[in-house]
Amino acid sequence: MTEFLVQLVPALGRALLHFLWQGALIGLLAAFALGLLRDARPHARYAVACGAMLSCALIPAAYLIAQMWTPATAAVVVPAHDAVRITGFAIVAKDFAPDWTSRLDAALPTIVLLWAAGAGALSLRMGAGLLWIQRLRATPQAPVQREWQRRLDALAHRFGLGREVALRIGGAVSSPVSAGWWRPVVLLPAGLLARMPTDLIEALLAHELAHIRRHDYLVNLLQNLVEALLFYHPVTWWLSRRIRDEREHIADRLAAETTRQPRRLALALSELAEWSCSHSALPSTPALAQAAHGGHLMSRIEQLVRPGARPVRGGVALPLVGVAIACFAFYAH
Repeated sequence: MTEFLVQLVPALGRALLHFLWQGALIGLLAAFALGLLRDARPHARYAVACGAMLSCALIPAAYLIAQMWTPATAAVVVPAHDAVRITGFAIVAKDFAPDWTSRLDAALPTIVLLWAAGAGALSLRMGAGLLWIQRLRATPQAPVQREWQRRLDALAHRFGLGREVALRIGGAVSSPVSAGWWRPVVLLPAGLLARMPTDLIEALLAHELAHIRRHDYLVNLLQNLVEALLFYHPVTWWLSRRIRDEREHIADRLAAETTRQPRRLALALSELAEWSCSHSALPSTPALAQAAHGGHLMSRIEQLVRPGARPVRGGVALPLVGVAIACFAFYAH
């Protein structure tokens, strides 16, 4: 076991360091592909972002496995007479050997320790989110929920969902959220029932059912796992944000196509934005849950009202180029 850890720690540290330039390269390629697909359907951009996120997880894992399976380099025995010939070169090489490489190798255990602390903290956050979902599902159903449960069941039938989707009404979130895969649940804030008409609330519930229909919870779960393991790289968080944005656009389209009321959903999102701003003090939803007010709300509303409009994106190409150049320069040095 000790020999395994002695081999694992340096290999893991090198994999984490190599991902600095590998992740920057993946981010550049993803930004270029997403730029080409800016006028395409959100499904295409979602697939590119998910593929890039998957590459971020697989490339360091493959590098780590290769390092672990690579046999140690055997020591080369130099005869005495040959050693005399290369003595002068050895002295020169020793004088000009970069000292930072040995320092970096010595710092690998510390790097792995810091990475483990950060990954462990984010894993605990995931565990807290899973516990929140389990408690939400086990919350007793209030009498007011039964009428809304019937409405949700009717909408679920229109989406072709064969499994039961539970509804819970509470006041601890600022937006309707959905969570769970095998036993999905939708949480509806109680304050929305008093503010929004029934048809607009049904439009928001249709959006959450679209997430359940697409099994977005499973993808989001894996996405959070990659975030926890590669938290130190900004490309990871940028790709994760793009995945969530495109996921919301796809869910909006599916909900609008199923209910055939895209403008109603756009109006519901507009009302939800105003209500969420007035209730900003409410705690945010766990990262494992899909919230109806996720993504860029104004861009989502515009896509529902004008499906051919170009979505508004923040410029990230130049920052990614800067990160890539810095990582390549460090690796080359």
